Amino acid sequence: MEIHGVYLINFGTNVGKEFNGQHYGIIISEKSKKDETMLVVPLTSKKKGIKYRGGFTIDNTKYQKEPSCLSSFAKVRKLREIDKNRIIKKKLIFSLDDEDIDKLKKSLKELIICLK
Repeated sequence: MEIHGVYLINFGTNVGKEFNGQHYGIIISEKSKKDETMLVVPLTSKKKGIKYRGGFTIDNTKYQKEPSCLSSFAKVRKLREIDKNRIIKKKLIFSLDDEDIDKLKKSLKELIICLK
């Protein structure tokens, strides 16, 4: 799996308002050799009139010719560990460009600062 790559992931059925179901996600770590897990930032379609926090916006038109939605939101505050078997298709959808990787790093730093 490619770091900063977007893949289709089954986040499963979770409790309450936890992120669940099939969504795209950004892999942000190498797969662990010990337990074959990795860290993922889930993506969600960005809808008009809804305020998003704890992440950053991705312009889907940069990566896809005819995206189903123009932008997505990377929910960095919903960062989670997944098993490699949660990846539905091992096919890379797209890789983030340098601009979006910088946004990802900034959002991760902000998340860590909030935890202090």
